[in-house]
Amino acid sequence: MRETERGKLGSEKGSAAHDIVMFAAVIVFVLLPVFSVVFEKYALLCKGQIIKDAVDMTNVSTYMAINSRNLGKNSISFDSPEVAAIYRDLLARNLNLNRDLTPRENSVAENTVTIDSLVCYTAGFPLACPEGKKLARPAVHSCVTVPVRPVLLRQMILELMGKQYIELKVHVDSDIPVNN
Repeated sequence: MRETERGKLGSEKGSAAHDIVMFAAVIVFVLLPVFSVVFEKYALLCKGQIIKDAVDMTNVSTYMAINSRNLGKNSISFDSPEVAAIYRDLLARNLNLNRDLTPRENSVAENTVTIDSLVCYTAGFPLACPEGKKLARPAVHSCVTVPVRPVLLRQMILELMGKQYIELKVHVDSDIPVNN
């Protein structure tokens, strides 16, 4: 009777090799992809925050570099060549880019950065920036698109789609300190 019970127990339990294969499959097909997605999201959030901080510092620095007689206007368009040049130079320094906004070594950007919009608001509050955010104080509005490359699995997905980069569109409205 004991021989028969052992035979039944052995066949119901399964083999150790089967258990090891199932454990490995769970790790490879469930845990690693979940970890990869979480890590990828965290890495993109970190890159986005670095870019946002650099654009914020560029906004404030550009405001301080503008000629004071222009600051009395309701809004200053950054279409003037000298102000646009100041902004481009400061952005290039803050994001480790060349003067033409192409990335240098160890830059967060992976390809040419584009400046989508740039406006300085000094009066007539409250008002809204082009992205719809309400402004109640003097501010510099900018919107910059920065191509970044994903780290893990998304790179393979991008290659399958025929793309090389994820374009992070960063919108920053930097309040300007005012003497009260």
